[in-house]
Amino acid sequence: MAAKKLAPDLSGLVATKGQAAPVANIPQRSAAPAEEPEANNVPLNFRVSADLRRRFRMFAAAHDLKLNELLRLAFDEYEKRHG
Repeated sequence: MAAKKLAPDLSGLVATKGQAAPVANIPQRSAAPAEEPEANNVPLNFRVSADLRRRFRMFAAAHDLKLNELLRLAFDEYEKRHG
């Protein structure tokens, strides 16, 4: 007859809400200064072709930009050139 396996005690791995304690020696995150505060952002919704969406997202990722940053940069450049 096979011995019954006991489940490991995992109760120490889960924090009870409001009872979590910080782990020692964890470096604090420093918030990068945003060019525009998030509170000023409003939604802008429009449709584009699937190919444009894919190219836009790939370009933003390749240049480590957020989508809204790339849109702002592109519009600023267009505005400079076309007044």
